[in-house]
Amino acid sequence: MATASGMTLDQFLAIPSFDEKRLELIDGEVWEKPMPAWDHGRIAIVIGAALNSAEPRAMIPATGDFDESTPLPDVAFYRDSPPGKGEWMTRPPHVAIEILSPGQSRREMRTKIALYAAFGVESVWIVDPESELVEVYEGGSRRIVSGDETLASPSVPGFAMNLREIFA
Repeated sequence: MATASGMTLDQFLAIPSFDEKRLELIDGEVWEKPMPAWDHGRIAIVIGAALNSAEPRAMIPATGDFDESTPLPDVAFYRDSPPGKGEWMTRPPHVAIEILSPGQSRREMRTKIALYAAFGVESVWIVDPESELVEVYEGGSRRIVSGDETLASPSVPGFAMNLREIFA
């Protein structure tokens, strides 16, 4: 849900406790991420634990032509040197994971996928709890993992997880 428009990154960062409110800036508009439902939160925990990662409470810094966008993934994975305790993400993660919530549009997801790619994120995973599938965007291509298939990515060496584990 958009709450303000025409905002700059500096104005966004001046919002009191913006990182605690699950806010993100997309094309100059402040978006409040939907309050996650039970299955959304559980999926974030399952994937985060499998990746030894966590839900970010900060943003990917804006750069270049995207100085009015700071998307916030539901889960972020770094192969090495993740942000330390209390630190914001100061560089893109290797994998950004979005878990669809009711009301999130495909247009919003396409915009975020493009932003993540422009920021240098190697792999973007869109997890759809309703359809029980994961769309994986990496290397300029898109693939769908569904059913009894295993989710794996070259961006996460050694990681392999059957979708049944994610959507159990």
